Amino acid sequence: MNLRTVELDHTDHAALDLWWGAASRGFLSKPETDVAVRTERRQLLVGSSILGVYDDTAAEPLVPVGTLGSFPTALSIPGGTVRALAITEVTVSTSHERRGIARSLMENRLHHAQATGAAVVALTASEATIYGRYGFAPATWEFTHEVDPKRVAWRGAAPTGRVHTLDPRSLATVAPGLFERSRGTGDIDRGVAWWKQALREVTIRHFSHGEGDTLAIRYDDADGEPQGYALYRVGEEWGTIVVDDLVATTPEARYALWRHLTGISLTTKVTFHQAPTVEAIQWRLVDRRAVKTTARADSLWLRIVDVPTVLGARRFTVPGASDPREHLLDVDDTLGLAGGRFELRIDEHGAAVAERLGDVPESADDDAVRLTINELSAVLLGGPRVSALAEAGLITGSWEAVRALDLAFATEQAPFLRTHF
Repeated sequence: MNLRTVELDHTDHAALDLWWGAASRGFLSKPETDVAVRTERRQLLVGSSILGVYDDTAAEPLVPVGTLGSFPTALSIPGGTVRALAITEVTVSTSHERRGIARSLMENRLHHAQATGAAVVALTASEATIYGRYGFAPATWEFTHEVDPKRVAWRGAAPTGRVHTLDPRSLATVAPGLFERSRGTGDIDRGVAWWKQALREVTIRHFSHGEGDTLAIRYDDADGEPQGYALYRVGEEWGTIVVDDLVATTPEARYALWRHLTGISLTTKVTFHQAPTVEAIQWRLVDRRAVKTTARADSLWLRIVDVPTVLGARRFTVPGASDPREHLLDVDDTLGLAGGRFELRIDEHGAAVAERLGDVPESADDDAVRLTINELSAVLLGGPRVSALAEAGLITGSWEAVRALDLAFATEQAPFLRTHF
């Protein structure tokens, strides 16, 4: 078998169309046949790196047996951002599974990330058992909430601003700015291609999946300044509203958007997709049981490829005067990309410097916290606690060392990915 990995030329439209077809089959979707949609897809790939694995002995040698797309982005971490590489559309043909294709593609991108200055690699996983072998771990979670409008009554006064219903495309001038103003830990960039799809400027859809078309509302404060928006649709079940994207720069804006969406006439159920771990708005309801959490799923998976850079860009919780601000980390990386012994020094403001001291010693050191690159990637954003992973036996060290690291990595807000890719 003669397998070749090729980075596709964006001007080779035929190859790109075949690549999209193979990726679609990998996710159990129909290959696109509409010429206009194919053209849009090619345009939306601008800025991405497209890898295909080809078998010259296959019955259709021009159709890739493995696919992977990637694009550079910025990842928001506590206190700042770092350069990241986002990976998407990873598939392997059923006829070529267990032949090292996925590993070859993933290792290619991990090395590419290091070579291009990315500190972390990010993806969302359709299966939970695949990416741990490459050093990835889930770092954020998301929930689905269902609201019964008949049980909704609000505590406190109504918002002082105004909600407008409008065409999604009219949000193009304000939505990107609102998203950036509300950006939080776990967010990645939303590029031009993302906005074009979400706001219906092209035929391809991020949301809806064949259901009702996207509708939009915008909230302006009492001074007439936009402070938030929501994209929603009518679901397949009569009376159901499905909320796909809700962005708010203030608590009042979030309250106003929720209040409007749960008050739409004839609505029997409102489903909020991709909701954050903590939804404070529920505490404004007289009957908090009007909201049911119907699903919980891991969302953003991370893989650190540059430990000093990513920890040096993060802000940590400053401990009490009697707690240490220097931590010794022994990080194991089976792929040999980012492991070693690191000293993490945190100043009185929470800024840090991480220095690689050398390889992980063969003998254990009571002063060091020992973990794999998977666990370090998991706790990077403050999602799972260091203490929880230590209780599970995945992070080891003395009680004092683990406790100090747990306090340092703790965050006030749970991380949340709002932009699937």
